[in-house]
Amino acid sequence: MKKKITIALCAALAIALLSACDAAGGGGSPAATAETPQAAPEAGAEVATVEGSNLTFWHWDINMQEQYELIFAEFYEQTGILVEQSITPWGDYWTNLATALPAGAASDIFWLNHPNAVTYVPSGLILDLTDFNLDMSGFVPALYEPFMFEGRLHGVAVFFDTIALFYNKDLFDEAGVPYPPHRGWTWDEFRDAARQLTQVAGNEVMVYGAAFTASLQSGSSNFIRQNGGEFLSDDRTQFHFDSPEILEALRYWHDMIWVDGVALNPAEPGWSNFFLNSMSAMEINGMWRVSTNYEYLGDRLGVAHLPMRSREANTFHSVAHVASASTQNPEGVRLFMEFSTTSTLGDYFAPIFLPTHDDSQQLWIDRFPDLNLNVFTEAAEIARPLAVPYMNAGAVWTFGEQEMSRLFSVADEITMEALTEITNNMNEMIYQ
Repeated sequence: MKKKITIALCAALAIALLSACDAAGGGGSPAATAETPQAAPEAGAEVATVEGSNLTFWHWDINMQEQYELIFAEFYEQTGILVEQSITPWGDYWTNLATALPAGAASDIFWLNHPNAVTYVPSGLILDLTDFNLDMSGFVPALYEPFMFEGRLHGVAVFFDTIALFYNKDLFDEAGVPYPPHRGWTWDEFRDAARQLTQVAGNEVMVYGAAFTASLQSGSSNFIRQNGGEFLSDDRTQFHFDSPEILEALRYWHDMIWVDGVALNPAEPGWSNFFLNSMSAMEINGMWRVSTNYEYLGDRLGVAHLPMRSREANTFHSVAHVASASTQNPEGVRLFMEFSTTSTLGDYFAPIFLPTHDDSQQLWIDRFPDLNLNVFTEAAEIARPLAVPYMNAGAVWTFGEQEMSRLFSVADEITMEALTEITNNMNEMIYQ
């Protein structure tokens, strides 16, 4: 019988670097959800603890509050260590972490996403986990690679997101267009389908064939990589958007908006609602859209891999459990990090987020049995991480997002000169 414990929720503490990447989403589902592995702990019971053995834990997502209560209950049963949870909204979280972590006032363990890991991990402020000899065999190595530094592990990635093609089966049926295959659709096939799916009345587009964002995470990065381009050096010190492969890729997708008139302008207010309201037949977006898209479309919703050009490509973003290098309870941290590498923890994430642990991913997939959600886990095998620089990542990424949005939101043809200017500005910003 499980011990009854109280999970203390302390007030939000001080927590930094603003990242402009798309935040991973989750939430409930109108479909069958994965069964919660353990019952919720009962409140009010007193627990005998060893003085100083407790841990503190920070994150930013209120949707995970109850799941973490279950996680900490399970961890307590195994170790006798209580964990205090504190939730701070996204913006304040990063602002405060920049102050608290250098001052040694941060939580023992906390969430870190990899756009911020490239700044924090090399700083020496994040605990090196390598000597804990954690069993990472249950993870695709790419998902924890952003938390490696000089060959040493600094975090256990616990959930991630990749990008896919969503489509409206009813609109495909009405237009007599075959559904996209599970994998292997080409850019030209995607563009041809978008033309056939677009519905026009007079001079007004009633249904767009496609909707996609210029975002570096859910849009531009994937298009560029599919065409054989890369815009950040392997050592993350230099951007180079000014390449023929990148120019060709961006022009191709830009032309679908401004030449063909079959794709929605991503600057259109509420662009992502067009797909929900059957005003666009296809949408390129991340796994965080699954719940919402299913809520609106139900069994009319289809999911497939992204269309490809010279190669398949996808972009992932992941969040890890990391620890402060100044923790006063390294043994407790070691035990929690060991627990973080298990499918037990992954199973707790599955009702909300796509877990990184291979053995837990089917639970997330089973939340929506009508959908082909293997797309998102298969994409992890080919995906590359968000391309963020090793310094000043937040500001540089924000600028890059703004510039991509500007290029796609106006009819002016994308030029090499414009890409060279973006490249130069972003490289200067890295060292500001």
